[in-house]
Amino acid sequence: MRRHLILSLLLFWIVCGLGNSPLPAQAPASDLESLEERAFKQAAALMNPSIVRIETVGGQDRVGKLITGTGPTSGVVVSRDGLIISSAFNFIGKPSSILVTLPDGRRFPAVVVATDHLRMLTLLKIEADNLPIPTAVPEKDLQVGMWSIALGRTFELDQPSISVGIVSALERIWGKAIQTDAKISPINYGGPLVDIQGRLMGILVPLSPGATGETAGVEWYDSGIGFAIPMTDVLKVIPRLNTGKDLHPGLLGITLSGKGDLSTEMNLDRVRYGSPAQEAGLKAGDTLIKLNDKPVALHSEVKSVLMSLYAGDTVSLTVTREGAKEPLTFKATLTEKLVPFESGFLGILPVREAQNQTTTGVGVRYVIPDSAAEKAGVKAKDRILEFNQQKVTSAEMLAFLVNHLRPDDQASLLISRDEKPVKLDVKLQKTPDAVPAEIPTQAIPSRTAQENKTQKIKAGHYKEKLPGSDSSYWAYVPENYHPDYEYGLMVWIHPPGNTMESTIFNEWKSICEQRGIIIVGPTAEDVIRWNRNETEFVEAVVKSMQQRYDIDPTRIFLLSHADGADFAFDLAFKYRELFRGVAVTEGSLKSRPPETDPDYPLSLYFALNAHNPLNQLLQPRLDLIREMNYPTVFQLIKNDQQPGEYPEKPFLEEIGRWADSLDRI
Repeated sequence: MRRHLILSLLLFWIVCGLGNSPLPAQAPASDLESLEERAFKQAAALMNPSIVRIETVGGQDRVGKLITGTGPTSGVVVSRDGLIISSAFNFIGKPSSILVTLPDGRRFPAVVVATDHLRMLTLLKIEADNLPIPTAVPEKDLQVGMWSIALGRTFELDQPSISVGIVSALERIWGKAIQTDAKISPINYGGPLVDIQGRLMGILVPLSPGATGETAGVEWYDSGIGFAIPMTDVLKVIPRLNTGKDLHPGLLGITLSGKGDLSTEMNLDRVRYGSPAQEAGLKAGDTLIKLNDKPVALHSEVKSVLMSLYAGDTVSLTVTREGAKEPLTFKATLTEKLVPFESGFLGILPVREAQNQTTTGVGVRYVIPDSAAEKAGVKAKDRILEFNQQKVTSAEMLAFLVNHLRPDDQASLLISRDEKPVKLDVKLQKTPDAVPAEIPTQAIPSRTAQENKTQKIKAGHYKEKLPGSDSSYWAYVPENYHPDYEYGLMVWIHPPGNTMESTIFNEWKSICEQRGIIIVGPTAEDVIRWNRNETEFVEAVVKSMQQRYDIDPTRIFLLSHADGADFAFDLAFKYRELFRGVAVTEGSLKSRPPETDPDYPLSLYFALNAHNPLNQLLQPRLDLIREMNYPTVFQLIKNDQQPGEYPEKPFLEEIGRWADSLDRI
């Protein structure tokens, strides 16, 4: 700390023109603190004339789950003729008007010139001249550990708000941002981050390393983790924004094999249909060795390059390819949007083998009517031995191979029927948007409650708390639960104000016994509402059930009713690797879902009362979900049920069939 104080004192003398004065051999701590305070104030004063207050009027009150702010925010002058840069977050509500107030009290209407959706910046224009432009810190001068001062113009006009910290990291958020531990919050988003000399280091914005979108990173405000876009990068992008055209993240359309940012598996697992990568000539199975002429050996190195580029930028990729004598280099122009991922569909339900059963290939339990498999001649009790000349050893492997093809792609099957090999050709289809009227259940040898008790397997209807937690949940495990077979898991998310435990248990008990499904019902800490931070509790409950029972990971799904749907979808999209389906009754998806993920397919089911006029208005949103290629079933309940009531048994049985077919291939 003393080292920082002395550095502050030295820089303060430089700022004040006292650099030629001798440094005292020893100064009292109180004097050093006083000089440090003066240095911070001087740095803020030097930047002060270029910080503006921004106020918005009108627009949306809410974006997704976030209530948009109505208070003033900040911006920074970047040209003498009235260009102002700010955080894009300040304008996500699409205000009808924007007002900018200068430090001298003058107010101007502002217009949005353009928005950078990659670095989350917005360029504004006011009709003013001779505005003061701040001095930017040269990129080479930015260092970890140097003082950083976050400023904003939200309170008094004569002086900015000040928060002091240090630069804790550079090139964060995949190379895009400076990280600081100075307090950053919505009131100074769009404001400047300056050094001890009052020079502009960057523009404060909310960002997240793992999420994207207009509100990503907002949840970190005042946490000691804040981000600023380096001013050198801001100055580079201003001319592009000043053309009036928005900038968007550039998308290439590849996925790499292996998981995690530190993975060294550089094979292209998928090349998206219609993507820049496919149009450039890249193929699945290629091994990426260079990106923009720089060697890449980790997934994180690929992200650092691609996630800092815009749509329209060109990137070069060098790969090795099986059969090619030398590496191949391709150039691709990144795009703003990719064709939504869509997996091919074969149309079978696989046999669910017992854990102690050794078999060859994948047994066919059921062939879905009018599917590609039925048209090719596949029958129940066949065993699929090969798919496109690749041996099939498990249902998971077969699903992986089918998942890598698209609808209308051709494939070959080698099956065993009556112990004789049969070759078939199949043309894959789209995943159907309806549930078959009949799906046979898989016979599971029954066990008595006494047998489960002897093996200390808890079955039946019970309530528990997670160890070390005050939060509780209830569960129902079929009394004849057999540990050698995998069961589906239905995670019941109750609507605000009513756990509906009795209703769900009574209505679903027989369906779960028939379909081999376990129910678990987490209870919100405050029953009248779910808090978003309770997603971790629900995840912990699911993982606890996975440890205690044999759960099929392809048949873990969320079920909810009415307003509980909001929290159910929050869970589904946050834990993509955990949940494979969401079924909601009298509820809907209120915001645009994320892009479909080929590695973690998610199926959706909506049951809505036809007599509720509000449900009729949801059709465009459901059409959007289907356009994004989420496998979606939309069922209108046309009986005499009142709007808001829980559906009757026939509709629940259809949801049961839907859940029982989540492992379809």
